[in-house]
Amino acid sequence: MKWLKPFQQALIVMCFKYNYTMIIASRGMGKSLIAAIVCVLKCILYPGIKICIAAGKRGQSVNIIKKIIEDFMTSSANLRNEIDDYKISLSVASVHFRNGSSIQVVTAADSARSARANFILADEFVQIKKNILDKVIRKFKAGQRTPRFFLKAKYKDYPKEPNTELYLSSAYYKYHYSYAKFKSFFKSMIKGDNYCVVGFPYQLPVSQGYYPIEQIRDEMLEDDWDSIGWMMEMDSLFFGQSENAFYSFDELSSARKLIKPIYPKHYYNLLNDSSLKYPIKKNGEIRILSVDVATQGGKESDASCFSVLQLIPYGQNRYLRNVVYMTTTKGGHTFNQAIKARRLFYDLDCDYIVLDSQGVGIGVFDNLVQEQTDDERNIVYPAWSCINDESMANRCKSPDAPKVIYSIKASAQFNSDAAVSLRDSVRQGKLRLLIHENEANENLGKIKKFGSLDIENQVLFQEPFYQTTALINEMVNCAMRS
Repeated sequence: MKWLKPFQQALIVMCFKYNYTMIIASRGMGKSLIAAIVCVLKCILYPGIKICIAAGKRGQSVNIIKKIIEDFMTSSANLRNEIDDYKISLSVASVHFRNGSSIQVVTAADSARSARANFILADEFVQIKKNILDKVIRKFKAGQRTPRFFLKAKYKDYPKEPNTELYLSSAYYKYHYSYAKFKSFFKSMIKGDNYCVVGFPYQLPVSQGYYPIEQIRDEMLEDDWDSIGWMMEMDSLFFGQSENAFYSFDELSSARKLIKPIYPKHYYNLLNDSSLKYPIKKNGEIRILSVDVATQGGKESDASCFSVLQLIPYGQNRYLRNVVYMTTTKGGHTFNQAIKARRLFYDLDCDYIVLDSQGVGIGVFDNLVQEQTDDERNIVYPAWSCINDESMANRCKSPDAPKVIYSIKASAQFNSDAAVSLRDSVRQGKLRLLIHENEANENLGKIKKFGSLDIENQVLFQEPFYQTTALINEMVNCAMRS
């Protein structure tokens, strides 16, 4: 395999030398390539071996089979002679060798309990649920490979080879079980047990010519560059809160229970799917639009954030708080930001708008307290007034304007009280957030018309989930002050 880089050859050797191997690698490392090679070599060198591939998304596992058939097999007559049969589809993906070995893709779910394997490959294992990994996938190893020479009496006491496991992924959050597994593997490796853990940041694929350094620079300079996501996916570092973090990653993750956002009404026309319809407001429900305004002409990364909080009543003066929508837009003229806020206000049937009117948001506030013309929609929006601050209400010159705006003039005490109240809401289960984007993308992929949308429109449906992750990342970076 002269076409393999030295580090790839070393990784392949590790997968054969150790019973338990974990590779934490950045994008561009060729993890699927290494996985495919390891599977093929094991099948050829160990007749009768049974290999099961599982991943957080079944399509990832199928891609490994495709690489074996479409890349390796088409260019190697020797491999074609070894393979007896294969199937590739989303429902069935497998390769059968003439010597009795096989590779089978299994779904990371309870339905896979009947599978059996001598070698387990967990691809992007951080996306596999812990109970499925422990109680289903790892239990595939019910028996050991038994070559025919064991039938001879003189070999009946010959030691059988152990079943093995390989875990591939990029890094993830420290609150996730994958970090505990990573540390467990590492400790076992240090003690000299049959474990191996390696981690490769983006500098390695760059140095080997797999990932252009110019592309790295471009990505890091983009307005929406996510430093935390980069740390995990490219630096191969697990991320988690510091010891003095005010908010708990684990608690915030547990709050991610909302499967569907509430999108602006016209989004639903793009899909026209019965499983995704605009939810009509319930009796007593309140929807609040929160606007965090970015400066005009500020830093390249400055962006205004628009969030919708859905308040569902339960009991007397008690509400369940659902963060049902989030989007950002690059800071610009306050007139345009006010128009954006008004559109979302009406598109999502909001009742109030919360706005920081002490800082740069005062420009947006002054646009909201007077009539505005939306040329694109051909609408004249009415003036709104302030509900909680008489001096701010006086900035509105329309005496009959509805009191819609809640003006925030934050102080140190206000910020402290708000932070404590938010943390209490999370701990008491009163605040619910949207599910993780990986799970959301899987759900969206099941909608017939979603795959046919252009990328820009697909992003519209995905954005609230990614913004929720960004929100959580910012929250766990909030440290307690002594």
